[in-house]
Amino acid sequence: MYKKYFIIINIIFFLSGCGSNTRTYSPYLSKTKNIQFLVQQGEKFWEKRVNPDEVNRSKLFLSKAYSLDPNNDEVAVLYSRACQFIGHYIETDPIKSDSLFTEGMYVAWDFIISTDSYQEGSAFNQGNAEEKIIAGIENLSDELLPILYWWVANYSSFLMTKPVMDRLENRDKIETALHRILSIKPDFYYHGANRIIGGVYARLPGVELIHAENNFEKSIKGSPDYFATYVIRAQYLHTKNGDREKFVQDLQKVLNMNPTILPEVSPENLFEQEKAKILLSKETSLFK
Repeated sequence: MYKKYFIIINIIFFLSGCGSNTRTYSPYLSKTKNIQFLVQQGEKFWEKRVNPDEVNRSKLFLSKAYSLDPNNDEVAVLYSRACQFIGHYIETDPIKSDSLFTEGMYVAWDFIISTDSYQEGSAFNQGNAEEKIIAGIENLSDELLPILYWWVANYSSFLMTKPVMDRLENRDKIETALHRILSIKPDFYYHGANRIIGGVYARLPGVELIHAENNFEKSIKGSPDYFATYVIRAQYLHTKNGDREKFVQDLQKVLNMNPTILPEVSPENLFEQEKAKILLSKETSLFK
């Protein structure tokens, strides 16, 4: 009789253990599926980003996915990129654009500073806080290139309209990030590092404009079908040089090109054509 009850009790404990494990794993599986769903929705709406409503939906889903899984580098990259896209192309209120650039910047930066390579580079540097940040960026591993790019893309977009002193104070961090990208993969995002450097140098006092011009040329030579480089060059370099002819030439070129020549960024190219039209409409006031 004792042996019979012992067997029954063991069976009950075994079944109880199974039930306990089910309750333990169920929330995890549910969270994983929820994250997968949010990411899938974010990616689906991102593909339709030519529509402002769709890209805002994409950002919403990606932000929720990121809040549940902040260690997912692919989610952090696309979330940061979506912030930059909306701030640069969709939002017309400068304050709201700045808020989007800041959001994208912080998402990327929070991921970057949590990585081993950043922390190691920063820890080994004996300098001040700024020098530790720069050392951390310089030590970033190659696989962090995408998140580093969208951090600096948001950061530079935010600073582009800020006072000169703000741009000068942050110059070292921006340059360090861009040079790190160039050392890993110069052609990343259609030679994006050269494009950003060109825009930054065109807006900085005390920098010879030949440096901006050379970087724009490298970007265009490497990725001639990415429209933003021509538009940024016209907006910042040609206006500063007072070169009206080249200003019109770059923007007309953008308007005459096929925006779908690079299918993966045709939305960006379409929006750049709209920016080109707006700049051309301001030609007279820009070259008084």
